[in-house]
Amino acid sequence: RSYERAVPLFRQALTENLPDERKLAANFYLIRALALAGQNDEALQIASQAAAAAPDAPRLQAQPGWVYYHAKRYAEAEQAYRALLERFDEQHQSPDIREAMRDARLVLSNICVQRNNMEAAEEWLEQVLDEFPDDIGALNDLGYLWADQNKHLQRALDMVRRAVDGEPDNAAYRDSLGWALYRLGRYPEAVQELEKAAAGDDDPDGVILDHLGDAYWKVNRRPDAVAAWRRAVEAFAKEDERAKQQATQQKIETCEK
Repeated sequence: RSYERAVPLFRQALTENLPDERKLAANFYLIRALALAGQNDEALQIASQAAAAAPDAPRLQAQPGWVYYHAKRYAEAEQAYRALLERFDEQHQSPDIREAMRDARLVLSNICVQRNNMEAAEEWLEQVLDEFPDDIGALNDLGYLWADQNKHLQRALDMVRRAVDGEPDNAAYRDSLGWALYRLGRYPEAVQELEKAAAGDDDPDGVILDHLGDAYWKVNRRPDAVAAWRRAVEAFAKEDERAKQQATQQKIETCEK
């Protein structure tokens, strides 16, 4: 895999006499490559060492928290990111610091979603948008959370449409747009957007396929709905999302009775 092949390249780079900025970048990418290659323990070890060696570099200070988050160790990730915010959030002199604080809030919002604490998830995103009102990642995430909870639907649609306008090929943003349209009862439009979202990746996310099945069902394309749900079940199984897998399987069983 590409991440595994990248690891020795970044290790080699760190043995060279690099300027400080390039050394920071090499450490950053080595940590990410290790974690994405499934080597979380070593990624965490190097992240902790890099953070200790660069106490004033917020992006490296954030790396232990990111490795915890990637490894789904959410309690430790939350603790690390909160500590990062406590340390750096009052500093406004550097764009790098502000971007790192934005990223921390986005991750904390995702952790709250994993814990089904939607109110806190929304609050973190609103804080991002207070400072970065045009941040399309936060616009998408908050718009999706609102649409998924069936609230503020027109505002949610406007937000996710801005995200799609910013990154038309982003399948996750396109899924959010389709889901907002679905929640508004605009099912044919929802099908169009969700088909684009599912077509944008060779291995679509299970949630996108599940949403597509729901939209097909609403426009009376029943065989297409079942086919999309079956693909969603397979995707959820690969992603180890058992609750979502069971919920989608229940839809298939219910419609086949």
